[in-house]
Amino acid sequence: MYSYLKDHSFYEDLYDLHTIEECLDWYWSLRKGMEKHRAELKAKEPETDFDKEVHKCCSYTVNTIKIQRYRRKKDSIAEWMEADRIRQEKLDNAEPPENILCHECHSPTKIMEKTLHDAYDKEPRVSFMFECLKCKKRQIFYEDGSPWDYEKPKCKKCQVELQTKYKKKGELLTITTFCPNCDFKEVDVLDSKKRREEQQKEEERKQKLFQEYHEEFCLNDEEGPKAVANLDGIVALAKEWKEQEKKEKDPVYQKAKQLKQVKLNQLKEIVTKAVAQEGYFDLEFGKPEMGKYVIIDFTATDSRDDRKEYNSTNTLKKLIKAALEDTNWRLMSEGIHYRLGIVSGRLKAYEREDDLIGIVS
Repeated sequence: MYSYLKDHSFYEDLYDLHTIEECLDWYWSLRKGMEKHRAELKAKEPETDFDKEVHKCCSYTVNTIKIQRYRRKKDSIAEWMEADRIRQEKLDNAEPPENILCHECHSPTKIMEKTLHDAYDKEPRVSFMFECLKCKKRQIFYEDGSPWDYEKPKCKKCQVELQTKYKKKGELLTITTFCPNCDFKEVDVLDSKKRREEQQKEEERKQKLFQEYHEEFCLNDEEGPKAVANLDGIVALAKEWKEQEKKEKDPVYQKAKQLKQVKLNQLKEIVTKAVAQEGYFDLEFGKPEMGKYVIIDFTATDSRDDRKEYNSTNTLKKLIKAALEDTNWRLMSEGIHYRLGIVSGRLKAYEREDDLIGIVS
């Protein structure tokens, strides 16, 4: 019975082999593409070592690929093993149908073979081959008791059911499929020796790849995490540069960038000077709130007796807004409060880049 679930080393070797093959495919594909420009580069830069520069370029790409392959290695192997575990359990746990008798002589039968069909589909099925204990005739049933649904091929010319003859000579098996009603015939020759030699040659190819390239392309658990972290750092830095470049072209970002980062003592000077010209004196600031934002209360006295509440609050609001327009401070949304000639409000400082962009956009 075929075994689907293998040792962990089988999957690891298979994954590493795929990594080696993918890296080599990329390397030589890139080299082939760049080779077309050899004469062009030599004409422009005759002193440049073309092969050396191409190797560096190809190796950089391949290095990224091998790091990404390492990143996905554990998860990929886990997925493969889980899928094979499910297949193996399906095959192992399948129970044969009972009371299967020979369809020719109705004698008892025995199980000769157990097979998982459509193993890589969503709904695989298990079949059992039964052999008659008396006449040796064989038949196949699925685990649910239904017969094997094999439909014999028919002749393309006359739609008559085809027949098959087998002839074995040494390690050659000749399979002749023919139509008993017309001249249709197909001959297939299976050469066991040739197939064995091809398999051996393929195995030698894999072993050679492992010996020559495993260390170069397959990262171990000491080098791998470091390489992944370095690559992620480079990618993040490149992304940051790209975003920064995009920001530099944004007029809103440029406007936010030009805002003055005003300290508290500077804020007091700016506001005091701005409001005094319109008759607001005795400006005082409270104790700053140090949270996500720096927020500070202020009070002042409106010295003009003829200025009513509406005019007083709106005038002060406009003065403060104009004075702080090119700074990182803003009057808070609740505005200005007025009572008996005393005006009050709160100012908020913005320090983060996103917040600064928000107040100028």
